[in-house]
Amino acid sequence: MATEWLEGTIRHRRKLPARHEFLYKIGMLALDLDDWTALPRLSPFLSAGRFNWVSLYREDYLDPEVPSLRTAVQQRVEAATGWQPDGPIQLLTHPRYLGYIFNPVSFYLCYQAGQHPENGDVPRVILAQITNTPWKERHVYCLECQRPGPGSPDTWQTERFAFSKRFHVSPFNGMNQHYQWLFSFRGPDLRIHMNVREDERKHFDATLVVRRSPFDRKTFHNSLVHFPLETIKGTAGIYWNALKLKLKGAHFYTHPDKLASDDPSYRKGSDDQGQDVTETPGINNVNNDQPARVSSWRT
Repeated sequence: MATEWLEGTIRHRRKLPARHEFLYKIGMLALDLDDWTALPRLSPFLSAGRFNWVSLYREDYLDPEVPSLRTAVQQRVEAATGWQPDGPIQLLTHPRYLGYIFNPVSFYLCYQAGQHPENGDVPRVILAQITNTPWKERHVYCLECQRPGPGSPDTWQTERFAFSKRFHVSPFNGMNQHYQWLFSFRGPDLRIHMNVREDERKHFDATLVVRRSPFDRKTFHNSLVHFPLETIKGTAGIYWNALKLKLKGAHFYTHPDKLASDDPSYRKGSDDQGQDVTETPGINNVNNDQPARVSSWRT
């Protein structure tokens, strides 16, 4: 089984207009899509398509009208890049816990044939599927890595992306913002860092730091002890910290679909079907790299 367990921390830091930050421990799946039907054999507490302590449902992920999730990812990547993934596809996500699902973001790491995610290889394409709350709308960014290839147990290999915001995620963030994302790979270690900027100032950042380990029966049962209700914990944390932000006086932004039709942010991104949203990199661009391409898709 190629699926892995990821364990580490998630940190959010808001700089403007109100300062606020938190750090939580996190556990999540790096699900090899070819393991979807085999995974429930690990434990009676894990199911696919039916209620359980932990369960996977096809409709929770990309393009649910396509029966096979792997096929859906391949089709989306091919439409965005012209390349159809021919190697492993790893889904970084939380499954349902006691029937409840919410993933602010799930990542599909799309590798070339012969690559090995467990070695820290750099994928060729990354799909980021964003879901907002409370609206439960979905949006996808397709990120095309510039240096896919073998990983290193000793050296970090980082892919950088800069692009414009096209999806309303949080009511505390407006639409006139710009993203800078970094994905760093080193052996079993993975780091994902996101900066949010507006008017040349950083308003917010988030950092996920995790380590991979094989996903077997023992690992899964240990995860139920240490991370028994991850999706419920995550949603509770979102609303708890939203209350803290509101009490600190953070501005509340209207959903772009409800803005006046002459507002520049009105329905921004709602019709995106592959729009190129790439911007010039701005994160330690010491090599003067050309921008890594990012396209935007409303799903």
